[in-house]
Amino acid sequence: MLSGDDDTGSDDWLDTLPQTEHGRFFRQTDWAGSRLGPTATWNPTLRLFTGFVLADSRPACMWWGPDRIAIYNETYKTLAAGLHPALMGATFEEGYPKLDVRSYFEQARTSGAGVDVLSGACLVLERNGFPEETFFSASVVPIGPVYRPEGFYNTASEVTSQKLVDRRTSMLNALASVPAQTVHAVTAHILATLRTNPKDIPLAMLYHISNDVVRLQGHIGLPAAHRLIVTECSLDNREGLLPDMRRAGHAALIIDCDDRFDAVDWQGWGSPAAKIAILPIMSGSLLVGYLVLGTNPYRPYDEGCQQFIRDVHRMVSSIVSSAIVSDNTKQRQDQLEADLAFSDLKLRHLINHASVGMCHVSLEGDMLWANDHYYALAGSTAEAHKVRMSMFNPYLDEDRHIVLKLWEELLAGVEPKTVECRLKRLYTSPSGDSTPAEIQILAFPYRDPATLEVKGVMACTTDISRLKWAQTFQARLAAEAREAKRQQEAFIDVVSHEMRNPLSAIVHCADSIVTAIEECRVQLSRIPEPVVGALDDNLQSARIIMQCADHQKRIIDDVLTLSKLDSMLLSIIPSAVKPTKLIGSIADIFEAELKSNHIHYSVNADDSLTKLGIDYLLLDPSRVTQIFINLLTNAIKFVKPSKKPFISIKFGARVSNPRAFFPENMFWANESKKNGDVTSNPEWGSGEEVYLAFSVQDSGIGLKEHEIHQIFERFKQANVRTHVKYGGSGLGLFISKELTEKQGGEVGVSSVFGEGSTFGFYVKTRRVERQPESLETMSNDNKSISGTHQLQVLLVEDNLINQQVLGKQLKRAGCVVEVANHGLEALNVLEQKTFDVVLMDLEMPVMNGLEAMRRIRKKEATGESWVDQSPDPCARRPTRLPVIAVTANVRQEQIDTAIAAGADRVMQKPFKAADLVYLIKSLLPSPASNGVPKPGPNDTPNGFT
Repeated sequence: MLSGDDDTGSDDWLDTLPQTEHGRFFRQTDWAGSRLGPTATWNPTLRLFTGFVLADSRPACMWWGPDRIAIYNETYKTLAAGLHPALMGATFEEGYPKLDVRSYFEQARTSGAGVDVLSGACLVLERNGFPEETFFSASVVPIGPVYRPEGFYNTASEVTSQKLVDRRTSMLNALASVPAQTVHAVTAHILATLRTNPKDIPLAMLYHISNDVVRLQGHIGLPAAHRLIVTECSLDNREGLLPDMRRAGHAALIIDCDDRFDAVDWQGWGSPAAKIAILPIMSGSLLVGYLVLGTNPYRPYDEGCQQFIRDVHRMVSSIVSSAIVSDNTKQRQDQLEADLAFSDLKLRHLINHASVGMCHVSLEGDMLWANDHYYALAGSTAEAHKVRMSMFNPYLDEDRHIVLKLWEELLAGVEPKTVECRLKRLYTSPSGDSTPAEIQILAFPYRDPATLEVKGVMACTTDISRLKWAQTFQARLAAEAREAKRQQEAFIDVVSHEMRNPLSAIVHCADSIVTAIEECRVQLSRIPEPVVGALDDNLQSARIIMQCADHQKRIIDDVLTLSKLDSMLLSIIPSAVKPTKLIGSIADIFEAELKSNHIHYSVNADDSLTKLGIDYLLLDPSRVTQIFINLLTNAIKFVKPSKKPFISIKFGARVSNPRAFFPENMFWANESKKNGDVTSNPEWGSGEEVYLAFSVQDSGIGLKEHEIHQIFERFKQANVRTHVKYGGSGLGLFISKELTEKQGGEVGVSSVFGEGSTFGFYVKTRRVERQPESLETMSNDNKSISGTHQLQVLLVEDNLINQQVLGKQLKRAGCVVEVANHGLEALNVLEQKTFDVVLMDLEMPVMNGLEAMRRIRKKEATGESWVDQSPDPCARRPTRLPVIAVTANVRQEQIDTAIAAGADRVMQKPFKAADLVYLIKSLLPSPASNGVPKPGPNDTPNGFT
């Protein structure tokens, strides 16, 4: 303890002071030049408190005397910062000229007690090499007598960190208090809050990003037209701070304050920021903006400042994200409300304007609600439906029970039901008739959504009066159409029967005459010349009759085919066919005629058949043959007058672009809209599609340009003289066009007048996935019987002329023929004799052919055997008696009926005897038919079915 009494007038007391660097500094201070004078003259109190100040571990300064001369310890140097060492021995006013604390000193003097100074004002101290914002708390204690102190003892502690935390926390709390959750309001709130703390936020810029477009929402500290102001541009632009924003990406980026920030109106201290923080604003994983902040220039960029930047970043991202979510939610809500309102509007509009009546009825039968159309359909008014259970009144008495039953079922909870009822209101049909109106009711119980208890009934009513009238009208039309079709078919049957029967007799007679004359000429070696001439004339006449009959048959076939096409009765039935064999068989038919007319011809298969590996194809051979015969017949007619008649037949295949097979200048017939391609039907299988193409080239008269465009039309020929000179009905090519289109193909012609024509067609086929068994493997399994055998034929025919003519020809062909006049007689004959085959006419008195065949097959099915009286073992009857139906009725359903009744084949009238014999041969085991000749070139088997 220092003693002022012993050391007065001496400097020895300085030796008792702390021996520290600051203590030496104190002793070396020129106190003699100060207002306190030499230390030796200091009074004991001053000496005492000087030692106390220098020994105090707290930052302390003693302000002595009326001038308040500063004496401070080493720890106070930090607070004095740039004022040290000049502050030692200086007055308070010299050290802190801008700091007015006289009131605190005065309060301590007058009160005689210490005063705490909690300063809210900052103190900018020059320390750590730059000006620094600081905050302190202090106490001022008077030294000496009460009310007359000699000095003041001042201790101080720095509270800068606490002050900064309080200031920054206050700003963050204000930032969190968002007034409204909209992006626009939040943006304004952020900028307004940042402006409240200019010392920590001397600069700020807030950007919004949408679809890679950056828009400035506001800024702090930037004068107008500053180069850092970028109001709107693409994110990949290089203006302002956009390159730094791209570099930041989704993470915060801290950059130095460079020359781009020149001329910035720095807020707070007015000095450039220490650092620039670029903070991305995220909403989930979506980048929605950037916040650019300048940091406090009078504070170091330490952990406290970094934490403040992180807190601002987190807070801004949070409130912006919440605002975006809120905006989106609000937009969705507004949209849903708008959609709901619009949906409600549409529903109301629909209900009020729909052609459907709607109503809601309570369990007690009161009409709760109904639209205008309901009352219009019921033929009543809303007023009339106010009475309980009045909804049953509009219905006819005969149908009211239907509605009552429906009501009871709905009250019982039965789910939606539909009924049709008649009303008392009348409906006037388009034909002018008045009938009770009819409605369709769709009704269902209305349930409580929570309990599912039935609370009422709802119903929709639809006027079906016109529909019911139309159904009745259409049913009547359909019945009339069926009757017309039946009459048409009956007419076709009659015409076919009445024309083919006499035509068949003509053919048989002419064929018999030709055969008889040829046999006569062979058997008689020497015939007188006049007789030979007469025979030749008769032979020529017979052949003319045959040609005329054949021509008439073609016309009949064309007319019947056309009738089938018009009546949609023509069927296309696919079967597995080898194209080479099909063409060979067709060529064989015309071989004799071609040779007899000295027409050279050739049949060539295109190499496409080999390249594509064509073997069996699915097609309708009868329809393809029909088309080909039409073309070949025309070619023969028109090539006969040529000097060098020639016909070339070519066929091939394509998997695509079938027109490429034909000449480029081919004219293709216009497609008919009514014909549908049937080759996609299930019976055609799923094999690869292959187009089979045919062409017939002739050296005939050719066609003129205008003739080409009309020859495929109905009843059209090249010109008016064609019919006179060459014959024909003008239907052949039209029918060919219709048949090709039904098989997915086309028919066309290429011609040069005077040089000839090329007619061609193609049809769509499909590959056969499994090769069918050959005819050889499907031959009859009966054991071979050696030796020759005359065919035993039972001819069942009621027409006497046909009996005589056909019987005679069959006998001439080596057959033994027995005749029965009707089906019952045929059954009796079969009980007595054995036959190899039965030729059965269908239209006969007593018992028709269909019934007779059914009885034959029924007896075979029961295992009963026919009496076998044949002395020849070679004539032993096979298990199934072959039956060939002979008929002039040629509709497909009639043919199918004959096959179903038991016929093995159907022979269409008229036909040649050779055709019939050849067909019989195909049905019998080979030994039984050794004596039957194959039909010659002139024998066209085109009546087989």
